Amino acid sequence: MADDPFDAPRRVRLVFLFTIFVIQKASLAAAFQRLSPKLPVIIPAFEKQQSLIAFAINPFIMSNSSLADQDPEALGPSLQNNSEINALEPREDQPLLQPPDEDSWRPPRGFVWIQLAIMSNVFLYGLDSTITAATYAVISSEFNAANTASWLTTSYLVTSTAFQPLYGRVSDIFGRRLCFFISTITFAFGCLGCGVANNIIFLNVMRALTGFGGGGLMTMATIVNSDMVPFRKRGMYQALQNGIYGFGAISGASFGGSIADHIGWRWCFLFQVPVSILALIIGALVVSDQSGAFSLDGNLGTVWHRVDFSGSLLLVIAISVQLVGLSLGGNELPWCSPWVIGALIGSIFLFGLFLFVEEKTSAIPVIPLHLLQGRLPIATQCANVCAGMAAYGYLFMLPLFFQVVLLDSATTAGARLAIPSLATPIGGLIAGVVMSRWGKLLALVRTGALLMVLGNGLVTLLQFQDSKWKYFIYVFPANLGQGIIYPGILFTSLASFDHADHAVTASTVYLIRSLGTVWGVSVTSSIVQTTLSVRLPAALSEIADKWRIIEQIRHSVDYIRQLPPDVQLKARLVYYDGLRYAFGASTAVALLGLCAALIASGTSLRTTHK
Repeated sequence: MADDPFDAPRRVRLVFLFTIFVIQKASLAAAFQRLSPKLPVIIPAFEKQQSLIAFAINPFIMSNSSLADQDPEALGPSLQNNSEINALEPREDQPLLQPPDEDSWRPPRGFVWIQLAIMSNVFLYGLDSTITAATYAVISSEFNAANTASWLTTSYLVTSTAFQPLYGRVSDIFGRRLCFFISTITFAFGCLGCGVANNIIFLNVMRALTGFGGGGLMTMATIVNSDMVPFRKRGMYQALQNGIYGFGAISGASFGGSIADHIGWRWCFLFQVPVSILALIIGALVVSDQSGAFSLDGNLGTVWHRVDFSGSLLLVIAISVQLVGLSLGGNELPWCSPWVIGALIGSIFLFGLFLFVEEKTSAIPVIPLHLLQGRLPIATQCANVCAGMAAYGYLFMLPLFFQVVLLDSATTAGARLAIPSLATPIGGLIAGVVMSRWGKLLALVRTGALLMVLGNGLVTLLQFQDSKWKYFIYVFPANLGQGIIYPGILFTSLASFDHADHAVTASTVYLIRSLGTVWGVSVTSSIVQTTLSVRLPAALSEIADKWRIIEQIRHSVDYIRQLPPDVQLKARLVYYDGLRYAFGASTAVALLGLCAALIASGTSLRTTHK
C-alpha cells in the first residue's frame, strides 16, 4: 500500500505548512510593494467590460460611493434629472462621496499603511471563515456539545449576513473611520471572548458578536479603497484583496487543526486579537474620512431613516428562529414536537414579514425586490442560494468525516482541508480568464454548478474504507466549482442591470448567498444528528449502558476514540451513514442549482460593457 503523506510525523507536516505560509506571505508582500507608490496604469481593450470586472472582482459588497466613478450617461436619465431632489434625499444609486479624479490621481500619503491596516482585516476575515471548520469538532467535544456544534458557525454567519449590508449605509452617514473602528474592535472583542469562554452558550454568543464585527472587515476594506482609488484603476487592489482573503482561508483551514492539537483551540481565536489591535492602531493613524457631498447637519435625520434597520433585525430574528427549530428537531426534541414545528412555521411567517417590510420600507432595503423579477434574475439567485448551501454544507461536514470516519487528528484533518481550499482560488482564476477573454458568464455558472454536483457526488460515494488517493482527488472538484460559480453568478447579475444598480445588485448577491451558507450548515448538521438519534440505539442494542454511550457519542467526537474497538466501529459506521446522507443532501441542492443555471437565459443580458 502506498504511503499516505498525512501519516508523516507531525513535525514534518508543520514545517511543510509553515514553509508554504512563509512563501505565500513573501509573495503577497512583494506584490503589495510593487503596487505602491507607483500604480501602473492599464489600458484595457474593452474599457467598460474591464470596469465591470474591476467593480466585481472582489467578492464582497461595494459601497454606494463606488458608483461615483462611472460615466453619468451610464446611470440613466432618472439620475441625470431631478438633481434638486437627489441632492436632498440620498439614494442607493446616488454616491455620497466625491470620486477621486481619474486623470490626476496619485496614491495618497500613507497609502501603504492604509493598505496594511485594511488588508490585515481582510486576512483575518478569510482566516476566521475556515478556522472553525477545522476545529469545531474539537471545540464542541470539550464542552460536550458536539450535537450543537453547528451553532459555532451559524451564530457567526447569522450576524455577519444580516449586518454586512449596513456598514456601507452607516459609513456614508458617520464616516469610514468610525465604522472601521467598530468592525475591528467588535471582531477583536468577540475573538477574545471566544478564547476565554467557559461554556458553549457564552462561546456561541461571542461568535455572534465576532460575526457582527466580521461583517464589516471586508466591507470597510472595499469601501476605503473605493474612496481612494479611481474606479478603473481599482481592479489590481481588489484582486490583491481577494488573494489575501483566499490566503487567509487557506491558512485557517491548514493551521487551525495544528493549533488546536498542539497549543489548544483557544489560541485559534486569541492570536487574532493582536493582529486586530495592530490593524486598529495603524487605522487610527492613517484612515480618514473623505469629505461628503452634502451637509450632515441638515440631512442626518433623512439619511439615518434610509438605513433599513427594521429589515436587518427581522432577518436576524427569522434566521435565528429557524435555526433553533433545525437544531432542536431530531436532536433534543422529535421533529413532531410543537416547539420544533412552531419554530419552523414561525420562521416562515417572519421571512414573509421581512419580505413585506422590504417591499414597503422607505429606507434602502436589505434585499431590493425589484432585482428579483424576471426569469434570469430569479434563476440566477436560485443557483446562488443553492451554491451557498452546497458549498458550506460540504465544507462543514468534510472535517467531521476525516476525524470520525478516518479517525484523523485535528491537525491531519486541517491539512486535508488545504487541498479543497486551494481549489477555490484556482477556480476564481479560471473564471477571471474566461470572463476577460470571452465573457461567457452563464457558461461559467453552469460549469461551476456541474463541478459542485460532481464534487459533492464523489464524496458521497466514498466508502467507509477506501483508496487513499480518493481522499485527495474527490475533495477537489466541489471547491473548484465554487471558485468558478461565485464570480460567474455575480457578473451575470451585474450584467443584467444598469450601472446605477450595480452596488445594490452586488449587495443582494452576497446576502442571498450568505443565507444559503447558513442553511447549508444547519441542514446538514441536522441530518447527521437525526441519523445518530435514530440509528445508534439499534446499532448498540446489545450493550447494557447504551444510552449513556449514545449521549457521549453525540456530545463528544473525541469520546469515540476511547470506545472499545467493536463499539467504536459501530458508532463510526452510523456516523458514516449520517455524513453520506448529509453529502447526498448537498449533492441534491447542488443539482437544483445546476437546473436553475440551465433554465437561466442570457438573452436579456445588457451589452453596455461592449
